[in-house]
Amino acid sequence: MKIESELDRERYVDIKTVSTYTSLPVKTIYDWSNQGKFPCIKYGRRILFDLQDVDKAMANLKRPYLDHENTINKIIGDLHSNGI
Repeated sequence: MKIESELDRERYVDIKTVSTYTSLPVKTIYDWSNQGKFPCIKYGRRILFDLQDVDKAMANLKRPYLDHENTINKIIGDLHSNGI
């Protein structure tokens, strides 16, 4: 049954579906695909997006704020332990 549910999920979708999937405006997706941030497949006048590529692109856009936050907390902790 697990294989069937994976096959039911669309892999290649149009820009409106990507917009809904990512909560990004269609114009942003067009811009990012032109800049190479979102890989796409152009077939005639149609543009299709691979949801696996979209997931990877979105993951690459994440800010690594937790690493900075941990470093800042360590520095503040060191300052407090030194009585500063």
